[in-house]
Amino acid sequence: MSVFNWLVTGSSNGILLEQEKEPALSKPFLPFYSSATLQSQTFSHGFNLSKQLTKAQLIEIARLASIIDERDGKALADKLEQTPAQKISVLCADAIDDEPFVSSQINPLLHCRSQVVQALKWLADAFQADKCFIAVYKNMSALDTKIPTSIESVEVRRMEGRYPMESRAFRNYGKDTLIIGTAALLHLYRAVTEGKVQTTSFVTIAGNCVSNPCNLEVTIGTPVSQVLERCGLTRTPSYIIEGSAMQGILIQDQDHTSVQPATRSILAFHVDRQEQLYSCVGCGRCIEACPQGLNPRKLYRCVTTHHPQKAVSLGLSNCIGCSSCSYICPSRLDLSYHIMLGKQRFVSEQK
Repeated sequence: MSVFNWLVTGSSNGILLEQEKEPALSKPFLPFYSSATLQSQTFSHGFNLSKQLTKAQLIEIARLASIIDERDGKALADKLEQTPAQKISVLCADAIDDEPFVSSQINPLLHCRSQVVQALKWLADAFQADKCFIAVYKNMSALDTKIPTSIESVEVRRMEGRYPMESRAFRNYGKDTLIIGTAALLHLYRAVTEGKVQTTSFVTIAGNCVSNPCNLEVTIGTPVSQVLERCGLTRTPSYIIEGSAMQGILIQDQDHTSVQPATRSILAFHVDRQEQLYSCVGCGRCIEACPQGLNPRKLYRCVTTHHPQKAVSLGLSNCIGCSSCSYICPSRLDLSYHIMLGKQRFVSEQK
């Protein structure tokens, strides 16, 4: 559900989003631990760290530490174990936070850079990769924080493109490229050096209701209400969203919704007046914004008037739910929400 009206630029390849990452990005992440983290037991993997760690050893450590990769919600041990049998040539640390407000991948990277890069190098050595690099989003401007060109001799590669960038950034990379989130790499470093099990997630807390926007390292299972209380609210939110500004999930009950291993942001917004929905004005901006080359206006019409065959023929199944169309619509129609509902309903009916 898109509830924002930021300045955007449309094109046939998607849209450019204002990032609004400060002041959270420039401040070091802060701990917000419960007893589950403070009292968690460490483990001993028994491997000699003066020698190069093997792939099997890193997989075992990742499994003992229960590390979840925040970029896709998958267990890191499974990702490492299921890599193709052929040689991995490239290792990438994913710090692409391409949505407004969210900086929960690049913030830990910048403030724990040595640890993240060391974990990346361990994996590169174990997989005998030819190169490794760190991916960040190029289209970030007006930031108080300077993004370096390299960290510990590892290249910081500025990935260019329009939203949705993170889901498309690695399309030109083959199966010989292994991509891991920076938070997962930090957890791996802690697991190797300290025997720590992952009990926390790195989460951006922001929005126009939040008095102290910041990145927190939060104990998994902490209720959203407690996280927002920790950062302070200037007024009662109209919307609380978990995940991201564009594709996040609307939180209905903040007391009974908790931080999960792959939670990357909690955003609280206040709308001063009731948002009005207008009729489509036929401006075509949604068509220009769609990264899949679809016609969201026609798809929205087909779904809301229940014409499943026409919607499917217009490419309904190709919608990726990025919400670019809803974001840019001057009539504030929630195009993406209805199109995705139609996709769930109509595409299954056609099978």
